[in-house]
Amino acid sequence: MLEEISSSTSAVMSGTGQEVARQLYRTPEQKTIAVTFSDDEKGRAAEQVVRQLMEFLPQLIRERQQETLNKLIDAFLVSVTPRKLLANRLVRAATPQKRH
Repeated sequence: MLEEISSSTSAVMSGTGQEVARQLYRTPEQKTIAVTFSDDEKGRAAEQVVRQLMEFLPQLIRERQQETLNKLIDAFLVSVTPRKLLANRLVRAATPQKRH
């Protein structure tokens, strides 16, 4: 049976080729991935995995974007920060602090 398309931008659809084709025709999404299975049991198992993955995809994308942004910021700060000052900070950070 064909699953209803959720209101989110991403949707997992299942059904026969004709059922899915009708739904794809009505959706504004531009990228589509299709996987076919000759075995209903394998198809249902794969559908469950894809549905679970789609729940975490937005979070994974945000994390990757933040990682990339942090790398860019670090790269720009190194080129903007005077090398001597940066070297002093690195030495101080690497030197164990004495307890008083």
